[in-house]
Amino acid sequence: MVEPDPSLDASNVLPPGTQVGGRYRVEALIGDGGMAQVYRGQHETIGRAMAIKVLAPSLTRDRTIVERFLQEARAASKIHQENVVEVTDFGETDDGRPFMVMEFLEGEDLADVLARERVVAWDRAKPILLQLLAALQAIHEQGVVHRDIKPENIFLTHRIGSDHFVKVFDFGIAKVLRTAPGQPARSLTIKGQLIGTPPYMSPEQCLGENVDARSDLYTVGVIAYELLTGTTPFASDNPAKLLRMHVKDPVPAMRDVAPHQPVDPSVEAIVGRALAKDRDERFSSANELAKALLRDTPPSTSTLMPGLRKHFGP
Repeated sequence: MVEPDPSLDASNVLPPGTQVGGRYRVEALIGDGGMAQVYRGQHETIGRAMAIKVLAPSLTRDRTIVERFLQEARAASKIHQENVVEVTDFGETDDGRPFMVMEFLEGEDLADVLARERVVAWDRAKPILLQLLAALQAIHEQGVVHRDIKPENIFLTHRIGSDHFVKVFDFGIAKVLRTAPGQPARSLTIKGQLIGTPPYMSPEQCLGENVDARSDLYTVGVIAYELLTGTTPFASDNPAKLLRMHVKDPVPAMRDVAPHQPVDPSVEAIVGRALAKDRDERFSSANELAKALLRDTPPSTSTLMPGLRKHFGP
């Protein structure tokens, strides 16, 4: 978990012992993202450790932000898949701040791994990518496009004898394509508004166009590229230039970017297809991309692989 910012206004922090929603007791602040704070807490009846995400007090007067926060809670709570963080409850604190309750995770995010190691060998990268795709398939089947898949939102915890069990979280800018079968969701963004994190945004996101599941698959391609080379396909300190690169520039060959980190040609071909500018040229679903990785790329010795093969089938 992320350490809190020491400069955080203490008056906005819920002190230890605060009861939330009549069922949860705050123990400590463990993260602050500006828009929301995350606390370690405990369910008072069953004694289970939980993570409690609470909207910042200054934002509770903005109904669009409040509704987006609640949309995140609803979107995540209806997805029941082992690689998606479990959201079990949501409501309001006594002072009117929306909150959501999630499973408490111990481990580190993929950004921490990349900062420490720079590159991740294919034997480890393959099961991470397959778990990410399993999560995205479940997310997309519920009519949700995440729109902000990035290493910071991919948490690695210990399970099934592996320290690389993936949990995807943070649905703060997820686009809900429908709220019920055949019923479109109300948009919480303005047409043309750019949503996402520039190094990981699809061309259609960069252009402010409507997105679908294939936008998330482009981002999987970006993350795969970064895991194997130590850098994203496009990088610039100028956000506008970076967006143009996603839209216009060809993807640099992995061997040119990281000549000392050889990538199997089958892997580079699959990553290249995921990074196609035209979404119609990408894989049609997370399942299709996962099956290509299982079928056409070098094997992994990860203890997670038998379950992943069974999940995606032949």
